[in-house]
Amino acid sequence: MKKVCIAGITLLFLFAAFCGVGAAEETRTFIDDLGREVELPVVVDSVSPSGSLAQIVLYSFGPENFATLCNGFSDAQKHFIYPEIYNLPETGSMFGAKMTMNAEEVMALDKEIGIDVVIDLGAAKESIGPGMDDMQEKTGIPFVFITQNTLKDIRQSYLTLGEMLGQEERGQELADYMGGIVDMTYENMEKVGDEKATFIYITNIDGNSVNMLGKGSYFAEVLDLVGENIAPAAVTGSGKGDLYSMEEVMQMNPNYVLVSASAYAEHRFYDAIMESEMWHVLPAVKEGRVYEVPYECPDSWTSPASNRLVTALWLGNLYYPEVFDYDVKEKIVEFYDVFYHYDMTEEELGEIMKYSFDESKSTASSPAPVAGLLAGLAAAGLFVLRRK
Repeated sequence: MKKVCIAGITLLFLFAAFCGVGAAEETRTFIDDLGREVELPVVVDSVSPSGSLAQIVLYSFGPENFATLCNGFSDAQKHFIYPEIYNLPETGSMFGAKMTMNAEEVMALDKEIGIDVVIDLGAAKESIGPGMDDMQEKTGIPFVFITQNTLKDIRQSYLTLGEMLGQEERGQELADYMGGIVDMTYENMEKVGDEKATFIYITNIDGNSVNMLGKGSYFAEVLDLVGENIAPAAVTGSGKGDLYSMEEVMQMNPNYVLVSASAYAEHRFYDAIMESEMWHVLPAVKEGRVYEVPYECPDSWTSPASNRLVTALWLGNLYYPEVFDYDVKEKIVEFYDVFYHYDMTEEELGEIMKYSFDESKSTASSPAPVAGLLAGLAAAGLFVLRRK
């Protein structure tokens, strides 16, 4: 009887040890870019992005990785996105201006659909680690942070995310491709040297009030790399930039005027510049050097995400075609294929960049009459605005 008991106890220990090994094999330790040790499932295929940057970078690995969205897509954005993720639930963002993620809602979704991990990408600020630890404790779901702040972070961010997802080969492919664009841009700008093209970037026009993205803005890293932003240094951290009067703008003399495509009406800001007598005071406008920055395809080309690299390809070739010597249309089509899994047609590219290429954009109308210019400047003088 004693031998039977001993044998039974031995079997129990062996069973417990086997179960322990099985449980250990189901998880792995992952160290994120904040140095936090996070226990993840061995297989990660159900991810919730926190923030638009995390969402679009995760999408580059494939739509099959999504458990939820951070935020939904507009009709214009959906044109470029796989339909199977259109209607996924939205969990919002943990950080930034739109902090809408709620622990109880995330927990409820985890019970319903299963969430392997919540990820965030961006600048590694002091508040992020404690915030993630708190949400992780409340929800029981792993939270991981990956740094993608500056252009030079992009290569490593794809390697890290590829490791987290267990998609190392895809991570290496994206790291090589995106990192190659970054390297090429820096190398070519060294060849350009100090003779950089000057520009201003208009993000909004409201009567005689103008928003411009200032030099050194977080949202202007690529713009500032390939050109010389002659707008004053950025004051606000907003992607909309700082507020100026028309009188202030008219005192500038950039080689190029870049203007954001409007989120609410196609080409509204571009048309406002090209059709206004006052704007023709600027030689760049008078000579037709006004170019629209594509928007919502599926994101603005200047947003602080990896897709801003298409702006480096575009503006580098526009400003310095003898240095950035390639067929820019082919480069953009290739980018959409690699990054968005999207086969861009020539017709679609022409529509997106209707006012972004010399051969397809409208030319400026004749210079405005002197009387009209003087009247316009006088009116602008009434709207000298205090910069926020």
